[in-house]
Amino acid sequence: MRRFWCVETCIFLGLWLVLMLAGRSMLLRDPGTFWHTVVGQRMLDQGAVLDADPFSFTRGGETWIAHQWLSECTMAALYRLGGWDTLLLATAALLAGVYTWLAGRMLRSGLHWLWAGGLLALVLLGSSPQFHIRPLLVTIGGMALLFALLLDIEDGRRSPRWLWLLVPACALWANLHGGVLAGWATAAMAAAGWTVGRWAGRPAPLRQGRDVAELAAVLVLAAAAMLLNPYGLDLPRAWLTTLAMPLPMLIEEHGPLDLTKPFGWATLLLGAGYLATLAGVRPKQWRVAWLLPLLWLVLAIQRVRNAPLFAIMAALAIADILPRTRWAPWLGRREVLLPQVEEEKRHYTPAAALLPALLVGLALAMQLAGAEAPILGRGWARLDPTRWPVDLLPELKQIEADHGSATPIFNDMKFGGFLIFHTPGLRVFIDDRCALYGTELLSAYDQARRERPERLQPWQRRYGFRHALVEPETEFDRYLGASPRWTLVRRGPAAALYRLTTSARGS
Repeated sequence: MRRFWCVETCIFLGLWLVLMLAGRSMLLRDPGTFWHTVVGQRMLDQGAVLDADPFSFTRGGETWIAHQWLSECTMAALYRLGGWDTLLLATAALLAGVYTWLAGRMLRSGLHWLWAGGLLALVLLGSSPQFHIRPLLVTIGGMALLFALLLDIEDGRRSPRWLWLLVPACALWANLHGGVLAGWATAAMAAAGWTVGRWAGRPAPLRQGRDVAELAAVLVLAAAAMLLNPYGLDLPRAWLTTLAMPLPMLIEEHGPLDLTKPFGWATLLLGAGYLATLAGVRPKQWRVAWLLPLLWLVLAIQRVRNAPLFAIMAALAIADILPRTRWAPWLGRREVLLPQVEEEKRHYTPAAALLPALLVGLALAMQLAGAEAPILGRGWARLDPTRWPVDLLPELKQIEADHGSATPIFNDMKFGGFLIFHTPGLRVFIDDRCALYGTELLSAYDQARRERPERLQPWQRRYGFRHALVEPETEFDRYLGASPRWTLVRRGPAAALYRLTTSARGS
């Protein structure tokens, strides 16, 4: 039985169960989940990638590329299999797998299971705001594997030639998520550090000049591999455009680290632990890869979207550094660090993945069969009615039926994806595809929602929308509620729906 059970088995099952329970609604709180799925459905139906916006009336028909097209097609295929339940199942399994692998690596480094569990808990807490059903999860897993490979190469556990895997990985990753830029840049910084270290006479995995040339060739080919996509150069241009946009005021995940929330403090605690661990390294044992999480700590403070990438890299670095610190003997005597155990002596075999695979397979089979059951079956995933206006869907669908397709509706950005998914006949004012709408419209919308809601009126005259879906107790809600030109149709916990009065339609 020991072949079918190990520590990682327990960790996976625990994480998966927590994610399925807590993520029932929480993993469905991002507006991008909806439009990513719809985009994938359209591409599967048409047999071609999208190259123009089909969803908005402010940018309808303008050039827009689905730069996460392969992830979106995968999401659409999973949705067709079993709806939100199957997408939830796949997301929970993916996250549980990534963080179980991380925990196993920390244990193999010699960390006592109690300390490894505490470190893993901090990583999960700091990363949890970015746990949504969306393509970013690909980059979280990809960065974890890449950074672990860089650590192994610099420590001599792997040959530098393993980095040739970066070429096919970048080709696939580029079609899944723009975070491939982060992966490539991280590898390039490690390569630059190794090259400088070799010239300075420091220990480095690049022992000869041809090793440097080979690594340079890997990076050039990996960069070229990113162009193996349906959009060519337009794909990296879209990534860079989004990165350069002033988004912190509009989109929470692009804002700075929020220290009023637990995940912000968890990230800072990880940062402090990582820096403290670095401080204990003996001068002759420094590694270039150990310094890379420093950059990602700065990026995480600037944009909380980067917090999961820093968290997982910090945990990997801490586990790799601790046995080489000056206080490692002291930690060993207190059993914080244990003697590193060889892989073959840990009784880990591929058979240990059998039970998790059977459980996930059972859940999938029940979903496909339409069996309703808590956690494992159909009907478990649900949209939070305090987050999404599910109670207003009858009214929204009636507007769609009465006015036909391509009917414009003003909406808060938060509800753009929700409308794109649930009412395809309505055209939205805005959603979180920021590169499409551009800085000018995004800035005007941001100013209007915060302090100048009267801007809604000239937009109404220009675009002719007769309905507005806005968040309650906001400037838009107060403006529409006080205006004689607008009538409240219905108010719910997540949104308020307004209709332009008959007398105002001709003015």
